Amino acid sequence: MAYTLRPMGVDAAPDFQVAQSRISKFADITPVFTGLAERRDRLAQDAEKAGRDVTAREHYFHAALLYATAEWPLWEDSAQLTELDDRKNRCYAAYGRLADHHVERVEIPFGDACIPAWFHLPPGYAGGQLHTVIACGGMDAPKELNVNLYGDKLLQRGFAVLSFDGPGQGEAPVRGVKFTPTAWVDAGEAIMQWCRARGEIDNDKVAGFGLSFGSYWMSQIAASQPSLKGAAVGLVCHEPGGHMIFEMASPSFKARYMWMSGLEHDEAAFDQMSSEIDLRPVIGGMRVPWLIVAGDEDELSPLEHSYDLARRCPSPSPMLVYQQGRHALSLPTPSVALGPNWLTYAADWLLDRVNGVPAADYVDYVLPTGVIERRAHPKERQR
Repeated sequence: MAYTLRPMGVDAAPDFQVAQSRISKFADITPVFTGLAERRDRLAQDAEKAGRDVTAREHYFHAALLYATAEWPLWEDSAQLTELDDRKNRCYAAYGRLADHHVERVEIPFGDACIPAWFHLPPGYAGGQLHTVIACGGMDAPKELNVNLYGDKLLQRGFAVLSFDGPGQGEAPVRGVKFTPTAWVDAGEAIMQWCRARGEIDNDKVAGFGLSFGSYWMSQIAASQPSLKGAAVGLVCHEPGGHMIFEMASPSFKARYMWMSGLEHDEAAFDQMSSEIDLRPVIGGMRVPWLIVAGDEDELSPLEHSYDLARRCPSPSPMLVYQQGRHALSLPTPSVALGPNWLTYAADWLLDRVNGVPAADYVDYVLPTGVIERRAHPKERQR
């Protein structure tokens, strides 16, 4: 819910309050959110017929994200899942048609299938080449969640944003593109080839952004795409093998990732495959400045693994760490509530990278007062 509310804004809060009141068991999630999405869908169509395009835009956006939420508990290929995804795409495309900036459906060739994406240009774009972010969410956050309805941190800084679903994520597995331990490396190459063919993109100023399991996937891309000017990753999933997220946390994480990998009926094969989820073999080849944003009490990926990767990384690997922060950095712990907005911090850091400002190694540790305490980087500690 926190992931989904962030791009939707306060107008969507009543939808989720109603959902909370109606959901008492896991099986309620899909029908409740489907009903809420259908309501927004109807409101959008009525508003558009009445010539109220801004109102329609907002309802279409909310409908798309509510349909995406309805999809989340469906961890098997089915006609129901495909229908919900088609509805989500239809509503998001309608939002894009009425949006305050250019939004374009993109399908990047990938083997026999494609990597689905939405390409956003900043409001007021009038031509020329733009600094650009390729962005992905996590296993629970499809591409529609990566750009805010209003006031997006990246668009407002003049970035174009290619928001995509990589192998196993969001729409991709619905269309047959499943996760493998190396699929995102190949996806990164396909995405960068697409960027190089677009006249709106300044290919000397492309950066990456990934959240949650996207902190792993985007790091794979950054380690294999040295032309990126920087990569900011947050809400980390950096533990080799993912023991905490797959074996100690909610069973939903493992169940969903098994389907994402096409292994929903073979847990033993998944366990073997998940042992290969490990950034240590590739981090030594990282040439891209790499920002890590995390809470020091992340319940899904102990922060010691992120510190270790930062220490191993040969390129600058600064860290923004929130004291008592948990995985999503959405719970109102004092450091998160009073400290710097982590999305603002990451967006400014990426803007510095594409503008040629040199990156450095440090740990910005956010205290419960909100004050940032500059601490020694793991590379300094090992000396």
